[in-house]
Parts: sequence; C-alpha cells; structure tokens
Amino acid sequence: MKAPSIAYLTGITGTVAPVLAQTLNHHGLRIEGRHCRVNGDQDIGPSLADVASTHAHIIIHLALGPIAWAKALAKYAYEHHLIFVYVSTASVYDDQGSGPYTVHSPVHAKQGYGLYKYQCEEAVKEVNPLAYIVRIGWQIDPKQSPVTNNMFRFFAEQIKQQGKISVSSKFFPSCSFLPDTTEAMYQMIQHHPPGLYFINGNHRLSLHDIAIKLKRQFQLSWTIEATDDFNRNDLLIDPRLPIQF
Repeated sequence: MKAPSIAYLTGITGTVAPVLAQTLNHHGLRIEGRHCRVNGDQDIGPSLADVASTHAHIIIHLALGPIAWAKALAKYAYEHHLIFVYVSTASVYDDQGSGPYTVHSPVHAKQGYGLYKYQCEEAVKEVNPLAYIVRIGWQIDPKQSPVTNNMFRFFAEQIKQQGKISVSSKFFPSCSFLPDTTEAMYQMIQHHPPGLYFINGNHRLSLHDIAIKLKRQFQLSWTIEATDDFNRNDLLIDPRLPIQF
C-alpha cells in the first residue's frame, strides 16, 4: 500500500468502524469516515459523489443499507482502481450452526440479517472480482462498553434483566476483541490478495467459557450460570489471519 493513503469508511458511528479508523490511522492512513443514510436508490448517487470528493484509495463498507448501495460502492471502486472491502458476518451460515466453517464451506443463509449480508456479498462479487470480503464474528469491546453492539452489552442486558448471566456451554461463537479484528483487517489489506477471509480469535471456547474468561480477565463480579439449551457451532477457521482470543 503506497502512502499517503486515504480510507473511506461507511458506518463510522457503528461498533467496528470507529476502532478500525483508529487502527488504520495508527498505520498512517488518513480516514474519511461517514455515517451515510442511504435508504434507497435515490441516495446512492450522492453517496458516490461523496466518495469521489475525498479522493480515497480504499473503500471499506461497514454500514447497513440497501444491497444496491454495496453493489454501487464495489463497482465504483473497481472502475476507479480502488481497494474495496466489504465487512460481512459469521451469521451467513445455516441456522443449525454446524461449524466449524472454512472459506470453502457452503452458505445456506435463509432469512434475516445473515441472508441480507450474504446477498450483499454476492452483489459485490458480481461487479468487483477484486473485492475483499471479510466475515467477522461477535465483537468484544475491551473497554467493556454496554452501549455498542458487542458482547459486553449482551452480558449487561442479561444482568439487568435477571441479575446474572445465563449462557450455553454448547454454543461456540466466533468472536474477537475489536482491536484484534481491526488489526487483522489492516493486515489482510496490506499483505493478502483480494478474496474471502475470516477473522475469529475463538477456536474452542463455548459462550459460557468466554463469559468466565472475561470475568477473570477484567475482574468482574458477574454471577454466571451454564445452560445447555442452545447447541450451535459458529466457529470460523482461517489460518491466514491468525489472532488469539
């Protein structure tokens, strides 16, 4: 990657983008972050004009919005010889959660968020054969924020509702600390060719194990109860971007 480089990030007020902006800035990139409200086709043109105004070298699409928006950004990047990254999710896989998954595992997304993200992936690939598509798992904020959409918020909501954390010892989620996720994204762009990638730091722990690990690591006074009512394996396996939870 040639310096100076400008990275354009959509969804800058979300969970991942602010931390990604810090990581890229640490590595010398200038950040153009946007919280764009793209609700339909009529908003896509102004969004592309905004990208053009920044003279960005990299577009990283993290925001939710129409599938057509992801496709338009990917096409713009391809036509203007820019790096394009689409940030997807482990939720694209089958609701039965029969992982662990590799980049060669078939996707059977059936509904909701997972299906939407997979449809965005497919739209991106249709117009940009040089796109990076990166599937990430449940994010963990080391600042323990109960506000952003991360695992600490889930635990905080459980404690608020029932005074304790009740989580399955048979649910194996992909997850990683936010700074590890964003550093892996930078390394992906910097050192690997375009294609499909996974970022996951958890290779064997159940959600119950993770709750205990976080309690110990952050010296928290949580009461944690193991359940067995949710049996699912969402682990993503990709040795190209190794991180440890």
